[in-house]
Amino acid sequence: MDSLQNYLIEICSAYLEKRQVSLSDDVDYDGLYRLANAHNLSGIVFCVINTAPNSNIVPKEAFKRFENDFLEAVVRYDFQSRQIAEIDALCSGAGIRHIFFKGAAIRDLFPVPEARAMGDADMLICLPDRNRVKNLLTDNGFVCENSNGNVYDYRKDSLLCEVHTKIISGKIGECDLETAFEDATAHAVFDGACGKLDDNYHFAYLIAHIAHHFWFYGAGVKLILDLAVMLKAKSIDIEKVFEYLKPCKLETFAKIILTVTYNWFGCGQAFDVGTDSAEVFLLSYGAFGNAGRNKSAVITRKELEDGHSGSGFGTKLRLLFPSYARVKNIPYIRFIDGRPYLLPAAWVYRIYYNLRYRRKFAADATKNIGSDDTKKEAQRELAFFEEIGLL
Repeated sequence: MDSLQNYLIEICSAYLEKRQVSLSDDVDYDGLYRLANAHNLSGIVFCVINTAPNSNIVPKEAFKRFENDFLEAVVRYDFQSRQIAEIDALCSGAGIRHIFFKGAAIRDLFPVPEARAMGDADMLICLPDRNRVKNLLTDNGFVCENSNGNVYDYRKDSLLCEVHTKIISGKIGECDLETAFEDATAHAVFDGACGKLDDNYHFAYLIAHIAHHFWFYGAGVKLILDLAVMLKAKSIDIEKVFEYLKPCKLETFAKIILTVTYNWFGCGQAFDVGTDSAEVFLLSYGAFGNAGRNKSAVITRKELEDGHSGSGFGTKLRLLFPSYARVKNIPYIRFIDGRPYLLPAAWVYRIYYNLRYRRKFAADATKNIGSDDTKKEAQRELAFFEEIGLL
């Protein structure tokens, strides 16, 4: 970690412990803002610098940016709380069993819940109830923006709710996350129609969720802070957590992530594993691993995982015409699931979708494919993933 990254961890640790700190006068606070903002932690940093006895050392413009992010988070928290309450009331009134999870379930465990940024609310339902939920929400002002696959997206008043029929999907190498967590509703306690996941099960899921983000692009400090918050607020049984993770072969990854959590925030348990590479990875690319990232290297790494050479022509060809197994797991094309004969139509739709909605992302992701530097970075990342137990 560099000095600025280390300071961000120190500030987050002070927030977690509700500890007042005297701010360092040799910190680049503009740089700290950029780093915290990339990790969706600027509201949390504000909670610490605002109560520091020497908060005046933070340059006024930087302080104002932190403050604005915190105030925006407070407003968003209020609106999201109302939306969650509305969805809960609608589903409960209709007798539809539902479970809020991830940020929607754990943000109130944070010392200042409003500071825990949350892009959307996540709710789990049973597959047979999906159409009932869709009719219920759309009849009450929600717009269904995506209705493919395991996750339907509903938006109202600019806020998004993701309604899942599976808590997690797919595989990472030999790690079959979907099968390991397919019975999530069996690990919930229901009060009427609203359920709450068992804390150990939810904690194990959060580790699997981090692994899932690693495989796509990456994960940041906020997801580690989530683990620390749960470890401080709940009686997490680490052995039980490993029992839940064993079927998807995430024990090695979990030991590394738990050790990082202990190193940074003093919570839980440390294991005899190296964490330097994981800590750098977690801190380098923002909240979800896509800030300042060579996206072409990620694509090339996945090619190498599949046994391909990572050559530019072959990679681009497979990007244009991916296999049925890959296409059916793309959220906006999951209408093909169970209909492999629609694969040519899915290719056409995917090209159209990327040109219309993801043109810049697609350009960034493909511009360096085939270069020597990209292939070397992909090979390093592949070795790193093997080292941490994801392949």
